[in-house]
Order: sequence, then C-alpha cells, then structure tokens
Amino acid sequence: MVHNLDALFDPENIAVIGASNNPLKAGYTVIYNLNQIGYPKEVFPVTMSADEILGRKCYKKLSEIEETVELVVLGTPAKMIYDIMDDLAVRMEKRRDVKVIVCIAADYGETKTEEGIRRQDCLIQTAEKYGIRVVGPNCIGIIDNINRVDTTFVETLIPKEMRGQKGGISFISQSGAMAASILMMGASGPAPISMNKFISIGNMADVDCIDLLEYFEQDADTKVIGMYLEGYPDGRKLIDTLARIAQKKPVVILKVGRSSIGAEAANSHTGSLAGADSVYDAAFRQFGIIRVYTIEDMMDTLQAFDAMKIPAGRNCFLLTQAGGPGIYCTDAFVDEKILKFPLVSEETKRRLADVLPPMANICSPEGYADITAAATVSHHVESLRAVMDDDAVDSVIFVTVVPTFLPRRELAEALLRLLVEEGYGKKKPVCICIMAGNYVWECRQILEQGGIHTFDTPAHCVKAMSHMTAYGQFLKGQEEEADE
Repeated sequence: MVHNLDALFDPENIAVIGASNNPLKAGYTVIYNLNQIGYPKEVFPVTMSADEILGRKCYKKLSEIEETVELVVLGTPAKMIYDIMDDLAVRMEKRRDVKVIVCIAADYGETKTEEGIRRQDCLIQTAEKYGIRVVGPNCIGIIDNINRVDTTFVETLIPKEMRGQKGGISFISQSGAMAASILMMGASGPAPISMNKFISIGNMADVDCIDLLEYFEQDADTKVIGMYLEGYPDGRKLIDTLARIAQKKPVVILKVGRSSIGAEAANSHTGSLAGADSVYDAAFRQFGIIRVYTIEDMMDTLQAFDAMKIPAGRNCFLLTQAGGPGIYCTDAFVDEKILKFPLVSEETKRRLADVLPPMANICSPEGYADITAAATVSHHVESLRAVMDDDAVDSVIFVTVVPTFLPRRELAEALLRLLVEEGYGKKKPVCICIMAGNYVWECRQILEQGGIHTFDTPAHCVKAMSHMTAYGQFLKGQEEEADE
C-alpha cells in the first residue's frame, strides 16, 4: 500500500484534530507551521475550544468538515481516541476521503501498558477498516518542502523565506527528539538545510521504515536518504531493502544501540529490538550502506551527497593554507584508510609553483600542498584550479584559516566563480573547510547560499569525503560484477 503515502506528502487538504489557540500547545504549532511553510490548500482546525485559530475557521468534529480531507493530524490526548475514531468512522461511511493519519500524540503502545496498547489497537483497527495509513503514534510529524506540508509541532528555526526550497535529502527518524534536533541543527548552519522530505515515525504501528524507504527509493526528488535507526523487528527484511536501494542512491544511517545497554534503552524507548550490532555493521559494509556514528558526521555526509559529485576514485588531494590544520587533516585522512594521496604530474607541480608564494610547500609529501598563510585570494583559487585540472586527482579537501589581512567576502566570491560559474564543482567533489567559527561565518554563508557546502573542521571534511569515496568504490564494484 505504499502508493497511499502520496497523500502523506501531497495531501488534498489537512484537518488538525486537537488544534489549539495556545501557542504552547502542539495543536497551535502544527497550524502555525502549515501557515509558515505556505501550505497551498485548506487547513481545518478541529477543536471544541475555539472558533478560529490563526485566521482559520474551526470545526467541532472531523465529520462536520464539508470539503475533502486526505490527511488528518491527530494531537488530542490519547484517552480521547475512542470518540475520535467513532467520528472518523461516521465520516468514512459517508465520504471515504481520509487517506493518512499522522498521530503526534503519545501514551499509546510505547507505554507497554494495557490501556496504551488498547488505544493503539483502536486507532489502527479503525484505520485498517477504511484503508487509511497511520504514521506514529508518538511521532513529531512530517515535512515535505516541495509540496509545502509541515505537520510537525516543533519550531524548526528555518526562516519563512527559506521554506519550500528544494533539497535532495529525505530523512527518516525513529526518535522525535532526534528528529527535532536534526531539523534545528540543520537550520543553524551558515545556510539552512532544506530537506526534501522529513518524517518522524514513532511507534511504527503501521507505516514503518521499509514503507518509507521504498517510497523514497521511487521518489525522483530524493537524491540521498538519511536515517536515525534504533532497530527493526525484521532485520533481514530491512537489510535486503537497504541493499537494493543503495545500488541506486546513497543511504546514510546513524544506527544506535551499539552497546548492550544502548540496545536495552532502544527497546524501552520505541519498543525496537536493536538486534546484534555486529550483524548490522557487517551487512552495511557489504551492501554499500553508509554508517555514521555522530549527528555531525551524518549532517555533513548527507549535505555532501546532496551537493557534490561522487568521486570517481580514491585519489584525494589535500590543499591547505596552514601547516597545523594540514597535518591534523593528514592524520585524519590516513586513519580513514579509504583515501589515497595522488601523484600529480610535473606540469601540475610547475603550475602550482608559478601561482603560489615562493615559500609554499608543493607536494612534500606527494598529494599535499601548503600554500602558506601569505596566500592571497588569487593563490587560493588558482592553486585549487591547478589541482582540480590534474587527471590523477579524483577529489580535493581544501582547508584555509582566514588571516585578518585576507578579505573573507572576496575569497568566498572568487571560490564561487571557480566552482559554480566556471563549473569546476561539477567536475570533481571539493570539501571546503574555512576555519574558524563565527569569524568566517559570512564567508561560509556566501558559499553555502551559492550551493557549495562548507565544513566546520578538517576532520569533518575527511569523514564526508571518505564516505562519498567508499560509496563510489562500492558502485564501481557493482558495475564490474555486472560486466563479468
């Protein structure tokens, strides 16, 4: 029934049951977020306590709404589920229009109490009777930036003018709190991350990871899939699904519950059996599924896949403007064991010598150049051009610490000209780290708003490039197997 999920991401009108005029309540924030994102169709607040919320007329019951409603957001206290399902049945006998329910309320099956389980059964059995899909309960909702749907009850921090911008990242989270944090962190970078689709799935009483993975597999707007995973009852089925999708598009997973205590915590949180972590780990490696261990690594890797070309090979040139960060980056590079330093041509070395200050370190060691703190904007840009023109180079990590005498805005604009206007960014991936902190924020902002992702530290560059390179090698191996 995956096709039914179209109404989850592009519904014909939305009803919010448990809407509220109180800005501290979830039922207010859902209406507010739908207004902020610019949902183009009708939103119907359903509540006994108000006549109007944020300029939208309220209804006492779902069955009273005369227009079509394909998506219902359910935010009332769980104990009211029986009356609400009775009213839904009245509507469905007459209209048969509701296709999806997103239940953002908690106190259902995740409590493992008899009453919680009974409430969840009532919700699911009524939905099943009428062919309605259910997301949740105990989730924070969904976002589709392209169709401008946002049923979440969190303040995502994405400015109104940035809502609805197309991105290629689709994300699934088994935790509402992690989902909310990832949205907020994504909005807090130099340029907010615009997810394509974003979903928190809570208890997975009906719609689960596999339904969504299969939906994103077919979704032309999804370029890379991200996932926060605690566990899944049928590990084999999950791995088989991920393995099939990874042959078409990258899947980046933050899999938790690695320790026995973490696995126990995952089970008590969403009732997910974490499964033996070593089995997941081996399967991820075998099938080209990218595993990350930190939120930062996940965010960087998703953005790298969304913004950059996958490296053709393992040869990554390290271009740095400062010795210390360069050495720090080199150690991280070697630790990852996937990247290799390229041997560039004598012509490239001559070009670098021609465009750089005389004290620059060129290719000692091979595949590494330190353009020195004396480097101007032109030195930065022309050395990057020379390195990217070399056929032995598959990718570049570019690290600079902007000294006070180097104009930050000019540097960003010159890099944009090279990578975007001249198209160098489309030829090979470049991971750019402009250190450090708020001092270079404007510089990073200019690049990111121009579509060039930047990284907080050299080690973050190395992680993202390693994941992209490993995935590129996996795809190459698949092609070679197919040709045999």
